[in-house]
Amino acid sequence: MQYTAKIIEFSPLIEEEAVLEINGRRLVVFINHCPFKINQGGQYQVEINLAILDDFVISKNDSDTKGIEQIGDSFSYYIIGTLNIDNGTIDTGILFEIDGEFLFDYGYLHNQNVRIRVDRLSVNFIG
Repeated sequence: MQYTAKIIEFSPLIEEEAVLEINGRRLVVFINHCPFKINQGGQYQVEINLAILDDFVISKNDSDTKGIEQIGDSFSYYIIGTLNIDNGTIDTGILFEIDGEFLFDYGYLHNQNVRIRVDRLSVNFIG
């Protein structure tokens, strides 16, 4: 999905790490692709993707709360929102696409509030 993101800050330690603000939410992201120079404070069009590198972990969430919760000081997050199996998306206030191969066994969670663990939020800057 594409969004307008404001760059809040860059990591002094990890070149690909940045803090972005998207729809009022601050997210620590991994910059996957950036074909041009970007500046702190600038606003850019980005495509944000969920990176699931290890096991796909999903569970039903009994609360109606939606959100994006960073796990510790890492790139990992819990993505909490409404799952749409037909569209392959989860709506947290920011809409994320999920690869259909991960959802194959979870049709019973369609239109349910779920929590998914992701290894990182990857961002591609669109030029």
